[in-house]
Amino acid sequence: MKKWKIFLSVCVLSLSGTAYAAMDWGFELGARQQGGSVAGPSNVANSQTGWQGGAFVHLPLEGGVAHFRTGLLYTTRPLQSENTGTGVKIDYHLDYVEVPLDILFKPNEALGFYLGFNIAMNVAKSCSGDSCKVNGVDTPIFPFLLGVTYKFTPKWGVDFYVDGANTNIANGLYDYHAVGLNLTFSMD
Repeated sequence: MKKWKIFLSVCVLSLSGTAYAAMDWGFELGARQQGGSVAGPSNVANSQTGWQGGAFVHLPLEGGVAHFRTGLLYTTRPLQSENTGTGVKIDYHLDYVEVPLDILFKPNEALGFYLGFNIAMNVAKSCSGDSCKVNGVDTPIFPFLLGVTYKFTPKWGVDFYVDGANTNIANGLYDYHAVGLNLTFSMD
């Protein structure tokens, strides 16, 4: 726990006065529709609704149009597996703490487009069923991210994004993808 406090303190203290003045930061919370694939000849994946929330920071890069977008997010990645022969359903719940590493292009203060990836560390895993266990969770994963931010007032806005992790997530779970919409509140 001490390492996290030291890391966050160094990050905050390392921001220069000019970058801090032009920096945009705030909080976001929203829903995401999570999909993916499950292993097995008669198993199909049913997408589920999860959520994402946390803090974001936009730091301007040289020239002013491009920004570095990062933050700290808590993301749920639920998925349901259904056996088409027996009708048995298993709900998988994988939760992550994520750090976005994106380049944000802001042609003006209200609109921005970003591209990058998240560093996603698994912090919780569970599934429904009597003998169900989530094994072999690969962590960290690095989902690709593409999104748009729009401020409809100086403080309030939305963040629409798609992400995809075309990799093994856990034993029998792979190729996760999602589309999400977060409400943002800017503190700049």
